[in-house]
Amino acid sequence: MNRHIKTPIFRDHIILILIMLTPYTTFAQHKDYFFEISGGSGWLYPHDPVLKPIAGQVSIFNARLGLKTLGDKEWQRTFKYPDFGIGISHNYLTKSFLGNPTAAFAFVNLPLFPNAVLKINFGINAGLAWGINKFSGLNPENLAIGSKCAAYGNFNLNTLIEILPRFELVLYSGLHHYSNGNTNKPNKGLNTFGAEAGLRYKINKLIFDKNVNPVPPSQKQSSIMAFGALSWKKESTWGPFYKAGSVSIGYYRTISNKSRLSAGADLFYDEGVTEYTFKDKQLKNVMASGIFAGHELTLDRFLIVTQAGIYLSNPNPNDPFYYERLGLRYIIANRVIPSLTLKAHQFKIDFIEWGLGFVLWKSK
Repeated sequence: MNRHIKTPIFRDHIILILIMLTPYTTFAQHKDYFFEISGGSGWLYPHDPVLKPIAGQVSIFNARLGLKTLGDKEWQRTFKYPDFGIGISHNYLTKSFLGNPTAAFAFVNLPLFPNAVLKINFGINAGLAWGINKFSGLNPENLAIGSKCAAYGNFNLNTLIEILPRFELVLYSGLHHYSNGNTNKPNKGLNTFGAEAGLRYKINKLIFDKNVNPVPPSQKQSSIMAFGALSWKKESTWGPFYKAGSVSIGYYRTISNKSRLSAGADLFYDEGVTEYTFKDKQLKNVMASGIFAGHELTLDRFLIVTQAGIYLSNPNPNDPFYYERLGLRYIIANRVIPSLTLKAHQFKIDFIEWGLGFVLWKSK
């Protein structure tokens, strides 16, 4: 076992996983549930020169409780029967002053080559991590993260190999990322690359038939949507917190059962710019505008948002001429859309957009 692993912590996570597992066993008789546990090692990559002292080997532990979809809904057949569920991740990092973060997350595994002999899935995990020893006057060596909690994300490739009727070998390889979203400083984040191996246990003994009915062609639907978001940020480690936010309006066009395209305009409010311009907080000094184009991956009511924009005006002299947006949205009652997105420059987070959207118009 890796020298970083502490037995009491490992034991506590096993107990928590078993508690999570209990209610699912009652309902598993009609669903294709699974439980899996995996572990491995990786490397903490110093993506910034100041992080070179913390580079080194890390240990990774993951547990997941999930559902293998059977095509009951059209989106499941569209994406070739993906897995989804919840999980716990724990990383043992290189230095004690970093801490050993634990994350609770939701996940989805999307099949990339469903008809191949070796089936490869693209996995996405997103959640919240804690257990970080944040930067402070008492812990000045942690130049990566300035908060106790952080956003957690993981992108991976994974595959399954059946070894017994109810057991499968699982293999993972991917990136784990921790960031506090510029809600505090420092905000360089932590990136670890690693590989894992483990076992998946199929909770139900039965073999369920998949729904193989063809998916109806998508409706080429158009809509106009507006989003508003609020946030806060820091520009320097010992500096104050600044208010930020955005308003966005766009045209969205469905092009397939998996995707829709978007284009529109943004207004950004960012008091942090005053730290560089030394101007007061009049609207003309803290407002930026831009236009964007983007794509949304649609998993039923969940939307994975990617957008890229160009500033039409921006008072911040340190920003590039373009920006990015990445995040999640969820459609409620076809009209209301809670939104959690990241506004970034050169893929470095500027601020988190905690927002809400509304469908203003939709074609029939």
